[in-house]
Amino acid sequence: MPFIIPDNSVSRDLPHIRQARLDLIVANIDALAPILSLPPELLNWAHIAAGKYRAAFNNIEIQWGQKEEAIQTVQQAEDALRERYAVLKELLHARYGDDNTKNSYAIEGDIPEARGILESKAEKLIETHGIQKMAGDPMVLPDVMINNLQTLRDTMHAAQIVSDTEFKEAKDSTKEALTIFEADTYMLRVFYNWCVAVWGKDSTNMLLVGFVQRYPGGGGGGGDVPDAPLGFELKWVEPMLKFEWEAVEGATSYQLAFSADDGATWEELYSGDEREFGYEPPEGQRHYRVRARNANGYGDWSETLTHEVEGEAPVGSWPNEVQGLYAIHHDVPVVFNEVGCALQAGAESYRLKRVKVLIADPDPTDADMPDDNYIEELTGDPYGDADIAVGDKCAYWMCGVQDGVEGAWAGPVICVYEE
Repeated sequence: MPFIIPDNSVSRDLPHIRQARLDLIVANIDALAPILSLPPELLNWAHIAAGKYRAAFNNIEIQWGQKEEAIQTVQQAEDALRERYAVLKELLHARYGDDNTKNSYAIEGDIPEARGILESKAEKLIETHGIQKMAGDPMVLPDVMINNLQTLRDTMHAAQIVSDTEFKEAKDSTKEALTIFEADTYMLRVFYNWCVAVWGKDSTNMLLVGFVQRYPGGGGGGGDVPDAPLGFELKWVEPMLKFEWEAVEGATSYQLAFSADDGATWEELYSGDEREFGYEPPEGQRHYRVRARNANGYGDWSETLTHEVEGEAPVGSWPNEVQGLYAIHHDVPVVFNEVGCALQAGAESYRLKRVKVLIADPDPTDADMPDDNYIEELTGDPYGDADIAVGDKCAYWMCGVQDGVEGAWAGPVICVYEE
């Protein structure tokens, strides 16, 4: 058992370790529940946690597998459409020869590599066929050829919609599984401390519910670092913020840390053997947590507490101007402009503005930045702008936002959708 479950640091579980813990709990909980006198919420969680966790992570494999299959289906449909378009393109050239009428089919140039442009070219050919047929053009191709092209175009378009849906569902399945993992981490900590309160850390019963027995007088069995501190509290006595927490068995010192960027980065605020600390914090919101240490290293972090000192940050100076703003045009898996930046410390979200002109027009400048926001509350992920068409030139500006306060705007960056 100690080999399967190497330690009690549940926040650092690998997926198979987490599953092993939960499987042990659900297998033994009915026999142990009378001894533990678990409250209903803990007992209910213990019964369903393993199955819920396994289903969520199995769903990840299923959804990402379906996403890969959908991408392959789109690629196959695209290859078939490209092949059919190339055949009709050559046939139209041969049939019309030097007749300028063929130019209306927009078949000049190479076969498009970009999926979106290929689809547009196929639609143009289909549309022109209908127009020439109504005009009585004697050189127009038979309907069966065009219908075949239309079918292939529709097949690719439908496959792309399925692929986009599968991609979203795959990402959602991952997010859902991680949410369950974090929720179980919290419940495991509560469950662990409940078991310790009933049995003690040295009890062999700990092995039956997915935890390592901590042998008296020594490390071993994964019990070589302290537990996470309990009773972590803060008290605001203006202008001081005071912290305190309960003693942790075996701890020789404690480390108190803070984050001013919503948990993206953490800095040490205090380190020592005292179980209380006070300081005068700056304006703004900060998050705090504490952990214990002994000769074998640090244990898990406590719960995170948040406190905000009221104060209005000056616009343009906090958060700072975003760095590394970029825009990239993509044709695969769909046509869109990717807009993103290097994540900016001090920003909890971002705002994005856009101006769209023709490629032939001059590049927009700062003077062209609109007053209204194009989209708000962007997270750290790049934004995909699909509201574009062939011949568009888009200029983007971005700023960081913290507590509703805008930082300095960066940009513009230019992205074009060439024909």
